[in-house]
Amino acid sequence: MTLRYRIYLGNSKDFIESYFSSLEGDKVLAKYAAAVMLAHVKALLDQGVMPKEHSKDILNALVEIVKTEGGTLYRWVAEGKYRFEDVFEALEAYLHDVASIGAGYIAIGRSRNDHIATVLRLFTRDKVIEVMQKLLELRRVLLDKATEFRSNLMPYFTHGQIAQCGSASIYFASYEQIFSNIWRLLAQGLEMLSENPLGSGAASGSVLNLNRSYIAKMLCLSDALTPPYYSTGSRLFALYYLNTLSLLMLEVSRFAEDMIMLSNLIPNSVNPPVEHIATSSIMPHKRNLVTMEIVRANASKVMGYAMASQSIYKGLPYGYNLDFQEINALLRQAFDVVNSTLDVLIDFVARLSINGDAFLKYIADKPCWSSELVEYIAMTSGKPVREVYLTVAKLFKSCNSVDEKCILKILSVFGLSIQDVWSIVKSKPVEVSVKKLLEDAWIRLERDRNVIKNVIDFAEKCTAELLSYPS
Repeated sequence: MTLRYRIYLGNSKDFIESYFSSLEGDKVLAKYAAAVMLAHVKALLDQGVMPKEHSKDILNALVEIVKTEGGTLYRWVAEGKYRFEDVFEALEAYLHDVASIGAGYIAIGRSRNDHIATVLRLFTRDKVIEVMQKLLELRRVLLDKATEFRSNLMPYFTHGQIAQCGSASIYFASYEQIFSNIWRLLAQGLEMLSENPLGSGAASGSVLNLNRSYIAKMLCLSDALTPPYYSTGSRLFALYYLNTLSLLMLEVSRFAEDMIMLSNLIPNSVNPPVEHIATSSIMPHKRNLVTMEIVRANASKVMGYAMASQSIYKGLPYGYNLDFQEINALLRQAFDVVNSTLDVLIDFVARLSINGDAFLKYIADKPCWSSELVEYIAMTSGKPVREVYLTVAKLFKSCNSVDEKCILKILSVFGLSIQDVWSIVKSKPVEVSVKKLLEDAWIRLERDRNVIKNVIDFAEKCTAELLSYPS
């Protein structure tokens, strides 16, 4: 008979059990569940709690599940047509099937609550590292574009209106800075993911004093003590990353909206890769930037996952509740959406080109240099800035419309040509400092690459230690 936790509760019904079972969604957690169990079993052996004669089959089975990323366990479930509440019940049942009485030892010093809390930290850590690696690549291609289009002028907007003009480098460097900051938010949370809940029991600890250092070494976790009620009853780390992913997608969505707006407002100014464009079923002239439209929609989905998780969490008494299971699902979905979106965005930016002539044509009759003009006149004449501002404002007001004729008239008052104001714009301190700004960004990117490489190397070393027995 297959082990079930509810064996003495009585019969169940398929549709009821399906309602609260997370087994199908837990597939992505299976290798982590086996890895944590493997570390636990090795600790029991090391401390003489589990007899060695009962360990070989269990250790071999767990290693196999880790190496097949859960495939072995789920094939066994499918072949036996078994029902389980989750991957943790399925894993223990499988080990009982493989090792019989020997598997009875694995329940000591642990509960499903501290097991899942540990598994989720390992899963989240891997997913966060994946996002961080993709953000590094996104930042790289943004810096490539900032370098490539440094000599191109483009408009910058406030309140939905053209405000100033400047080098396209500023635009791409601004987004690189945004994603650099979010990368740091992701990195800061890694400390929470190194917490080790094993040994916390269901809520207030276990009688068995597990060797935390031994376990920590195999799972890349801290050996520091944490309050057991916190370890099993908090999902702060999950909410932290759901909200950070939401912030990431907010910024990604704004970039997507920029691309759509510029494409529509200034035709041919940005030229996206053709694979990111679709056309109409009835209007053959249409060129729809479909990937960026889906990016906007996916940003809303991730925001929804974060908000739904907080709504689930806020009303729960402290301690483990099965409601947490639904947060697990939302966290998995958020990572899936974010990772697929970053893949698309990296490809989009890497092959994006800018048409400098289209931008110049658009800004030719637009005084996106008015603030620079005011400052320049004030600095060269010694007059107060506000006095010059009011003079220029009055000149604009006197025009029937702000067009090329109006612009030339205003500039002639100050003895300037349109070429003069473009020279003023291009000689602003920020434009002169763009090269240094980009150099600093490249240095920061390389430093972050080294940080994540060290994290990955450390994790691989721990995994090798975990799988070192049996040979």
